[in-house]
Amino acid sequence: MSLVILSGPSGVGKDTILHAWTAVNPRIRKVVAYTTRDPRTGEVNGVDYNFVSREEFLAKAEQGDFLEWKEVHGNLYATPQKDMQAILDDGDIALLKIDVQGALDVMKLRKDALAIFLLPPSWDELERRIRSRKQDSPEQIEKRLANARGELALADQYHVRIVNDDVDRAVAELQSIVGARVA
Repeated sequence: MSLVILSGPSGVGKDTILHAWTAVNPRIRKVVAYTTRDPRTGEVNGVDYNFVSREEFLAKAEQGDFLEWKEVHGNLYATPQKDMQAILDDGDIALLKIDVQGALDVMKLRKDALAIFLLPPSWDELERRIRSRKQDSPEQIEKRLANARGELALADQYHVRIVNDDVDRAVAELQSIVGARVA
């Protein structure tokens, strides 16, 4: 089985790296997480996330549909167990793009997972990226920055850490690491 976790703080560029990586490796298939947050501009339901109401989310959680779920930045997020397993059963690499809290839980539940933490080139650059998105209120930005400090402190709990200072270089490093460790 080939299960890869990709996480890191808000604004580190997880989506950018994910899109670039799947463009060069067709075996990488993102497990589409569930969330109760509103879609951002350009996000597509069922592609970026499965956007659901809080009630629908909690019902799925109660039914055991999720491998893990957490509340992050005031919204609920979860990894759908059945979708992840279907990717693995197809012989592809199931990629979980999840928050640090969820990643730590998955690492405990799935010892076969390769956990990769994406780091910013610097704190100043991370703060610039978060502020420049212009998608969050000032309060949400401050919450994301505070959470990022705590998440960065947990980077050493991951198998691999990659600095996202150049997308092509970071993707090449991912390809090399995953190629060497994942069947």
